[in-house]
Amino acid sequence: MKRRTGFTLVELLVVIAIVALLVGLLLPAIQAAREAGRRVSCVNNLKQWALAMQSHHTSFNAFPYIGQRRNNPETNTADTGDDSGTRRSFVVSLWPFMEVLELAGKWNTNQNYWSAINLVLMQTAQPLYCCPSDRPGAMYLGGSWQYDMRRCNYLPNAGPTRSYVANTRNAPFGVRSDSGFSSNGSLWVPYRTPLSRITDGASKTLLMAEVRFPAEDSRTTRDSRGLTLHDYLNTFTAAAPPNSGTDMTWLCGDSNVPCSPQPLDLTNFQHIARSRHPGGVNAAFCDGSVQFIPDSIQPAVWQELSTMNSGTAAGGW
Repeated sequence: MKRRTGFTLVELLVVIAIVALLVGLLLPAIQAAREAGRRVSCVNNLKQWALAMQSHHTSFNAFPYIGQRRNNPETNTADTGDDSGTRRSFVVSLWPFMEVLELAGKWNTNQNYWSAINLVLMQTAQPLYCCPSDRPGAMYLGGSWQYDMRRCNYLPNAGPTRSYVANTRNAPFGVRSDSGFSSNGSLWVPYRTPLSRITDGASKTLLMAEVRFPAEDSRTTRDSRGLTLHDYLNTFTAAAPPNSGTDMTWLCGDSNVPCSPQPLDLTNFQHIARSRHPGGVNAAFCDGSVQFIPDSIQPAVWQELSTMNSGTAAGGW
């Protein structure tokens, strides 16, 4: 009799088990390698933002306003009560230094960001806006006067606690007065900061850090986090270490990330630095360097890094 050659059922099951085991061992390594590549790309993006900030400082002897109200930067004041200012985010000020010239050249400086021509530019996707580990191309979907605009993962540093603290100017970005929000407009006055005012040292003071986008873009469950292109919902604070604590902002649509909705008053707002990188966030410093900050950093050290003129040296992390 001729013997048949081939695998028995037991042998086949053993081979399948071995292949499954190898895939199980290799998959985490492949995912880790992909995340490492995404993190490098994210660092490069943040580096471009930091260099644009430095170039702006070279041209204007100061970092940009977080948002601008007037075309003359030396008379940047609050709205007059009828939204007559030319409101725009710091991102618009940095476009010329980030080689986003196709947008910078079209922006109408005599109109607000929600004007027809400017809103198109606000909705134009740019690779530098997004960390590849998050949701590239994410967009805030508003309604009524809450206009659609692109989200961005990189926000400027507004200090150790809230977006605005009365009679306090301890961070590179923020406002010097705030009359609250009314139906006539947001009555805050931003300030600009030259490096000479960062007395704690540029290499020891945070410039920008990552934030996370909400899980989805929705018109029904809107979330205002990551609105860097907005002119006052666009800073992070060091009220809690990275990837911890509770965000306090206008709209909280993503229940996966702790958030407490607040009235439109900057004295209530705190946006915690967050990322989808395991173990921490990328952050840029005022000297242009970029470092990875672990979630385990002590709260006091993180807050000290967010201040620019405390006179106290930040500890290690």
